[in-house]
Amino acid sequence: MADTKIENIPDTMLALRLKGKGMETVDFEEMEVPRPESDQVLCKVEAVAACSSDNKIIDQGAEHSLMYGWDTAKSPVTLGHEGCVRAVEVGEKWQDKIQVGARYAVQPAVPAGPTRNLENYRDNAAGIDKIAIGYTLPGMYAEYVLIDPEVIETSCLLPVPYEGLAHFQGALSEPISCVIAAQQHNVHVVKDAPDAPRRAELGLLEGGTAMVIGAGPMGLLHVEIAMTHKPSTIIVSEPNDKRRGRADEFFTARAEKAGMNLVLTVPDELEDVIADVTDGGGVDDCIVALGINPVQQKSFDYLGKGGVTNLFGGVKADERMIQVDARRIHYDSISAVGSSGSDPSDIREALSMIADGQIRPGNYVAAVGGLDAARDLIEAVRAQKFEGKGVIYPSLRKPLEELDGWSADQERELLGA
Repeated sequence: MADTKIENIPDTMLALRLKGKGMETVDFEEMEVPRPESDQVLCKVEAVAACSSDNKIIDQGAEHSLMYGWDTAKSPVTLGHEGCVRAVEVGEKWQDKIQVGARYAVQPAVPAGPTRNLENYRDNAAGIDKIAIGYTLPGMYAEYVLIDPEVIETSCLLPVPYEGLAHFQGALSEPISCVIAAQQHNVHVVKDAPDAPRRAELGLLEGGTAMVIGAGPMGLLHVEIAMTHKPSTIIVSEPNDKRRGRADEFFTARAEKAGMNLVLTVPDELEDVIADVTDGGGVDDCIVALGINPVQQKSFDYLGKGGVTNLFGGVKADERMIQVDARRIHYDSISAVGSSGSDPSDIREALSMIADGQIRPGNYVAAVGGLDAARDLIEAVRAQKFEGKGVIYPSLRKPLEELDGWSADQERELLGA
């Protein structure tokens, strides 16, 4: 019979908890390590990455759309939704599916209603069809996390494909998956010949001209994943010299080796650059990696016939309306798409691309620390203190350390592995 648990699971653990609304209600708590029931799995958290969404739940509490009225003052929750975990105790229901000692990446957005704590939700959870880890399900700013059955039943606990993949790489598969999902929402209607039938292709147009507006961490990820769609040219528009420099460092040589043209420019020169690169035709794909209303509206002007603009950055609620030229939609067949989050297939694709070396997550790590630094990291993200992702290793107690990139070897050295 297969092992059902790892020995020496401690009695207590440290976790970062939200106990109300606002940063002042976020604090560490020493609590019992939960033990799984027959339909649950207990996992050790190997690494967890910070996300700006952490601050949204902190600021909104029960009013957040994924909390459904859950009062965190009465029933505190553990934060953290981008993680890599290792199964340490498996309930009877999952002993043929989940292997003790195996590592898993987590898809935090679970397309199911809750099975537990229904009384904590508005209307006893009636009508809920999406819940999330780090929201009403236990989060990963903790040494251990209890995985509920709806997570496993919806394939949101995904095996890490090989042992050499670093913990932080598994954790960063979630934000990477959001970019993969976003680009697959672009749809182009193509014909192989004038008399051939039309067909739809998902993703950026192969051989076309793609553009990314904004070269922050997520914008850079968009550039990297855009390269896998094999456009002939990628234009990157970014006013910040340092960010353009990072794009140059990360991608110019790789693009040249792949036979692509990478063009870095600033917003004031963007229209001239597009005209030059496309002979006045406009771009085929425009990804707006910024939540800025005027930039999103202007993006439609950069499209050529059949072009698609992808509104990746979320705008403020009071700035949500933009204007689009209806004649261009009609005569030039331009379109707009958007997406928020990803699903398990995108996590699986991200893990595969990381394993194959198509994506290099270490480029995007700007800070690491132990679990005791998790609150400091969340505040640093709020203050936009650094460019990139912060990673917490819950097994450690270590102050937050700013970095310029991270690697599997550095992680192993840090963990003494």
